Amino acid sequence: MAFGKLVNDKIVIDTNNALNYKNKEGDIQQRKIDTALIDVIKEAGQVAAMEHGAVLFSAKINDEWKNYFVNRDEKTHNIVLKPTNSQNRDDFIYINSNVNEQGYFYYTINQKRESAKELIEGVGVIERQNQDGTKSHYLETNVRLYNEELKQELKEKGNEFIAVISNAGIKVVNEAEMKAQKQEQLMQQTREIKEPQKTQDKSFER
Repeated sequence: MAFGKLVNDKIVIDTNNALNYKNKEGDIQQRKIDTALIDVIKEAGQVAAMEHGAVLFSAKINDEWKNYFVNRDEKTHNIVLKPTNSQNRDDFIYINSNVNEQGYFYYTINQKRESAKELIEGVGVIERQNQDGTKSHYLETNVRLYNEELKQELKEKGNEFIAVISNAGIKVVNEAEMKAQKQEQLMQQTREIKEPQKTQDKSFER
């Protein structure tokens, strides 16, 4: 499942392009560039595999925006980024799907090609000042879905609506209402977990 919003007349997919994260101790740490890139590209690959339209990954590399068509292989789940302005395979960027000893999938960027090295070493990073005085850092990347029918529907519904994109189809929903429903579901799950615990505690009292 993915989420898309109309921004400047384009459907932008919600991705995690933040470099900052909190570790188990609650300290702010910074992810590696390639780790953050893989998260963004993996999300782009998932949307591309849903086949609701062409998906573009864009990155500011050495102060110049570059656009890539996103393709994900159905069997291997490998992802290929193909420049929109080049058919030269040397310019393609390959993201390989791997399996570790525990059987978990993970992605790596194939850095044998100069195009991949250029992306990792040259991708732009934005710095933002937070209210508490700390600084957050984000990759200068975005992912867009090209679907004229969906774009028109989002235009008609307005800024408060977003697209929920999945293999089953696309739903346009009110973002605030969806967040409220999620919060209610989370609270309900928490209540269900706590309730059996209370019953168990009472039985011990007898």
